[in-house]
Amino acid sequence: MEALVIVLNDLSFMDDILDKFLELNVRGATIVDTQGMASAIMEKEGSGHALFSGPFYKSLVGDQNYSKTIFTVIPESFDKKNLIEEVRKILEQSERKVIGFMFTLPVSGIYPIHSKN
Repeated sequence: MEALVIVLNDLSFMDDILDKFLELNVRGATIVDTQGMASAIMEKEGSGHALFSGPFYKSLVGDQNYSKTIFTVIPESFDKKNLIEEVRKILEQSERKVIGFMFTLPVSGIYPIHSKN
């Protein structure tokens, strides 16, 4: 098994990604509101780091300081390459410079947690 993690900066494509997950029979995903380190540093009042300041950084990030992180666990039998390619096709439509990124991580097990009640 592998976990697919998508850090999505262009939120206008989130519904399209979730629709594609359903179409490809992805069984579930979790979506978390996230913020990158650079925007957190920039948000600090009267603070900031030279690395994250100026017009170059602003041209990459724009005015949006938050992102969504989508993660799902993919079984061995699932066509992971196709899923990643389909997500890429969706995101290629974006006009933003920084759309987000994806990565996978190995998952050695899943352990459901149930209450004793």
